[in-house]
Amino acid sequence: MIYIQEAILHIFDLNSNEPIFSFAGLDITEKFTLDYIHAMIEKVEDSDNMKTGMLADTNPLIQTFSTIEEDFIETTKILTEKFFSITKINPEIPAADLLFVHFTLDEVPCLGLFKLNYSDSITHHVSYEEETLTNQLIINRSILPSARQAIQEGMVLNLMNMEYHVIEKKHMIDELAEKIYYFTELFLEDKPQPSLKENISIIKKAVQKTGKAFNDAEFQVLADTKEALVHSMTEENVIDNQVIAETLYGDNYAKKEKFFEEINEMGYVDRAPAEVAVAGPKYSKQKFRLDNGIEISIPLELYKDPEVVEFINNPDGTTSVIIKNIEKIKNLF
Repeated sequence: MIYIQEAILHIFDLNSNEPIFSFAGLDITEKFTLDYIHAMIEKVEDSDNMKTGMLADTNPLIQTFSTIEEDFIETTKILTEKFFSITKINPEIPAADLLFVHFTLDEVPCLGLFKLNYSDSITHHVSYEEETLTNQLIINRSILPSARQAIQEGMVLNLMNMEYHVIEKKHMIDELAEKIYYFTELFLEDKPQPSLKENISIIKKAVQKTGKAFNDAEFQVLADTKEALVHSMTEENVIDNQVIAETLYGDNYAKKEKFFEEINEMGYVDRAPAEVAVAGPKYSKQKFRLDNGIEISIPLELYKDPEVVEFINNPDGTTSVIIKNIEKIKNLF
């Protein structure tokens, strides 16, 4: 259960390149405001891009975050000043407003920080000059994302233990001459664990490299990997690399060793929390694109049913796919 206690919006002025602080909170009695705030929290908590971290006791922001409940408005100004001091000198980072929310999640006090990037939109402007009324088109360059739109960066911080959930995007930092996750590395001064999406990507790359080293058919190994991932997420709500390795390689210790070597090099976090519902519907099907342009989508539960589909390795090195026992075909035009 989410209970919103207070919220405030601080603006980045495109003309002066400085923040415009609000000295009062948002009106959270307005339904559309509450709905918008709830949507922002869900965009962080329900994303497969969400990363988890824990601020160390020595982190310089700990003291600032500890004053949120005592003086919400002034504390958010301090945080805004630090955030905009990073973004205003790095033009690759999109300009944005910052939405701060003090709320409880299942009775645990939390702080939400959401970066609302600007976008351009055309609107009308009515002018009246020399007794002539004229309607003109103008560009509004400070349109905020709607409740349905994705946001690139946002954080939910547990104020009790300083554990945070974050979604973020890499941007070019001029001083470093490279793209980094500035939200965590420069603003929070911390490094979170990989997200669910990143962990799955690491598993996929490790399987591909292992398969290539042992001349395995990539399409088959990746299909088995997806099945193992879904099983691990469904049964245990984690991605267990031991389960993945056992499922794919059994008693082949050489392949297991290569697989573990690859995932360790890429920074995989073993038994990372994962829910198949968060990972999305794409994990409910096996999807193949054949070199002749044909695409096949098979429900996961039917993929290994020999009465439904069969993959045959031909002597000439090609593969045949047989779809069996079809009673009716529907065109999805």
